[in-house]
Amino acid sequence: MATVFVIQNQHGHYLSKQLEWVDGRDKRVLYRTVHRDEAINVVFEQSSKNIELRAHPLECETDETAHPKVEAGPPIMSQHEDLLGDAENNIDQPTEPTQEDSESDISATDKDENLIL
Repeated sequence: MATVFVIQNQHGHYLSKQLEWVDGRDKRVLYRTVHRDEAINVVFEQSSKNIELRAHPLECETDETAHPKVEAGPPIMSQHEDLLGDAENNIDQPTEPTQEDSESDISATDKDENLIL
C-alpha cells in the first residue's frame, strides 16, 4: 500500500481536486499527492486565499483502488442551511417586548388621539 498526502482543514473537511472543501465520503474526488512539499504548497496557496483557514497535509495510506483511506469528516452545511437552522431555533423562543417597543406603542397611540381631536 502506497502513502499519499491529502489536505485537511480545522473542521475535519478535505480539499477536493476542484479545490473545494468536501466531507471525504467520496474518496475519488479528494486532492492527493505523493509529494509532501507539493501538499504544503497547496496548503500555502489555500491559506493565502482565506486567512481564517487552518489546514495541514495529512499522510494516509491508499486502499486497493489507490484512493486515500480517510475517515469522513462532519457534513458540510451551506450558508443557507446554517441560516435556516438559526431561524428554526429562534422560532421556538418567545420574544419579550422591550421598553422601546412599549414607548413606540404609546407614541403611536398619542398620534392617533391627536388626529381624532
